[in-house]
Amino acid sequence: MTEMTSLATTLGASLRDLEETVSDFRDASFQSSESVLKRFIHHLDEEPLAGFLKAVLPVPDFDGWHAKARSTIGSMVGSGALEWPPSRPERVAMQVALCRAISNKTVRFLEFLHNFMYTGSDLAGHVDGFATKLLNPLVRDITRLTEFRTVPPVLFEAMGTLPPSGDHILDALLEDASKKFKDAAPKSRAEGTEKLWDAWERLKSIEVLGNKRMSVARLLERCSPEPTFRALLEAEARELTQIGNSFHIRHFETDKVTISEPEQNDYLFHRLFALMHLLLFSRGRNQGAA
Repeated sequence: MTEMTSLATTLGASLRDLEETVSDFRDASFQSSESVLKRFIHHLDEEPLAGFLKAVLPVPDFDGWHAKARSTIGSMVGSGALEWPPSRPERVAMQVALCRAISNKTVRFLEFLHNFMYTGSDLAGHVDGFATKLLNPLVRDITRLTEFRTVPPVLFEAMGTLPPSGDHILDALLEDASKKFKDAAPKSRAEGTEKLWDAWERLKSIEVLGNKRMSVARLLERCSPEPTFRALLEAEARELTQIGNSFHIRHFETDKVTISEPEQNDYLFHRLFALMHLLLFSRGRNQGAA
């Protein structure tokens, strides 16, 4: 099971860009409205919002939806009916596809307005009506999508209960990594994974300064003196270190492997966080017993 958690997000600036562009669209003349709509699309395609929308929106069947909508057009101007999907992600995807089609002139703006959003002979009224009936609800729905980040409850709770390590740099890295990973934007979550790997390298040197091998051995010994489980942890620690060196996490040379999907990044964060959570709790327990 997962928990939908309301979170602060780095997408705030992108959302403000959308809101301000809708305001500009509403104030624009009909002749200039399509250029403002192009700016709206441009903001949707900018990071970090573009990566977020790619991660949460399905691919819409816009041609099928548009053909069905056109089949409702009668002899009266403005008689066409628009039926939006009830699911918020599907609805946002379809409305974004419509904006793109109008922007690239696959759908003619004035004809669309006459068929589906007719407000009379005043062209400025058509622009205002499009903003009211489509752009404002679209921005509202995108905002609602960014307010929640699906985080496994065990992981989410663990993020807030890590014991202090006694090393303020390590603790700051862990706090920053957790904060970024909770964000809805994939770009921010990738930065959180990078910070977590930085914290991992710091943790490996916390026990014996200047000797990571001995420091890791001491951490693992505190975690499990039982040889079979300790061997499992040693293999996991080696593999996670190798992952950090081989993938685009902390190093970005051309020979490193790109992490192409947000879910892959999330998996790596979960995996390393689980090991670090175990090591820090075992270390804290042993220090308390000393």
